[in-house]
Amino acid sequence: MNISEAIKQRFSTRAYLNKPVSKDVIYKILDIVRFSPSGHNIQPWEVAVVMGKKKEELAEKLSKAVIDRQERRFDYEHYTKNLPPKLKERHNTCNRLIFEHKNIDPKKDKEKLLEHILQNFKFFDAPVELILMTYKGIGAAALLDIGIFAQSIMLTALEFGLATCPQTSIAMYPDIIRETLQIDEDKIIVMGLALGYPDNEAHINKLRMPRDEVEKFTTFFE
Repeated sequence: MNISEAIKQRFSTRAYLNKPVSKDVIYKILDIVRFSPSGHNIQPWEVAVVMGKKKEELAEKLSKAVIDRQERRFDYEHYTKNLPPKLKERHNTCNRLIFEHKNIDPKKDKEKLLEHILQNFKFFDAPVELILMTYKGIGAAALLDIGIFAQSIMLTALEFGLATCPQTSIAMYPDIIRETLQIDEDKIIVMGLALGYPDNEAHINKLRMPRDEVEKFTTFFE
């Protein structure tokens, strides 16, 4: 698989096989993605690899926070409610396609909707959850570096037969993550990445999201 194929074939995988990922494989992936670029080579990323009992503990605590409707408080400004119309339309389309694919009426099927939401906080039952972090107070540019680093992980994972799902949703409860994993208070919880072997027969993994054509987001100046 070449780079262009990997970019086009990658998708957010929401169902995984009950098959462990070895520490050796995870190390090899991180040993590759450490060469990702960052502004002035500051390499502002840190990674918590969460597996086994600790992953189950974290999933349980995050799920309880959702059920109890605990206050959502990201360490950084997440998407605002004032998205431009075209971005709001894409956001709504994503939700609509997922709900249709899973046969959920969000207005009527409250139990199904809750279970759908909780799957995020259970990391879609992937065997590994990667928590990507950076330092507090160093500026928003570091988030760009984390995004590049995350993309490197997602593409490199394909080479090892693995799949991923990026998750900023879990970052809405950063204090729970810090407390459970004993992460220093000077760290920002940016996002998670579910990682594992994909269940290619799962219905949800048949879903693909639309992408705009180049003409819709590009202007050439000559």
